[in-house]
Amino acid sequence: MTGRPDWFFGTGATPVEKGLAHAAAAAGCAVLAVYGRDEGWAWWQWLLGLLLVWDLAGGVVANGLDTAKRFYHSPPPPGTGAAGRFLHHPVGFTAAHVQPVAAGLAFDGGSWWWGPLWYLWALAGSVLVARVREPRRRPVALGVVGLGAMVAPLVTAPGGMAWLPVVLLLKLVLAHGVPEGAAATPAGERGR
Repeated sequence: MTGRPDWFFGTGATPVEKGLAHAAAAAGCAVLAVYGRDEGWAWWQWLLGLLLVWDLAGGVVANGLDTAKRFYHSPPPPGTGAAGRFLHHPVGFTAAHVQPVAAGLAFDGGSWWWGPLWYLWALAGSVLVARVREPRRRPVALGVVGLGAMVAPLVTAPGGMAWLPVVLLLKLVLAHGVPEGAAATPAGERGR
C-alpha cells in the first residue's frame, strides 16, 4: 500500500469510489427521512438516526471497496498504537460498532434486548468468519447475514430502526469481514 493510510475507505480509494459510499449514505438518509417521518422523534433522535444511517449504509459500500479490504486485511500501518491495532482487526472493528445498542436505548418501541442481540449477532458472525479459511469466509458471512435478515422482522425493533440489523450485518460481517480475493484461493489449499 502506498500513500497515507485511510481508515475510512482504505488507502488509494479513488474519488469515484468515495463518492459511491457517500451516495449510498445520502440515499440511506433520504430513506430514513421518509421512513421516520411519523415516528415523532426529537431533534437529537433525528441527528442520531441520520448518523447511524450515514455510517452503516455508507459503510457497506466503503467496506466493500478493494482498497478497504487491502487495508484492513493486511498488517496495520507502521506506528499504529494499541487502539488502532484493535480497530484494524475485523473482530475488533466489529466490537467497536455499538450502534444497535445505542439505537435500542435512544429509540422507543423495541424489546430491551434488541440492541444487544444485534450487537452480539454481528460480533459472533465476525468471529465465525475470521475463524474459517478464506474460501469459506464469503459463504459463512452470507449465511450469517441471510439468517439475520430472516430473524430481524421477527424481533420488535425500536421505531424507525427495523433496517438496522441487516445493514449492520452487511457492513461488518460481509463487507468488512471477507478479505479481497477470498474466492481466488487454489483448490489444493482449501480446508475447513
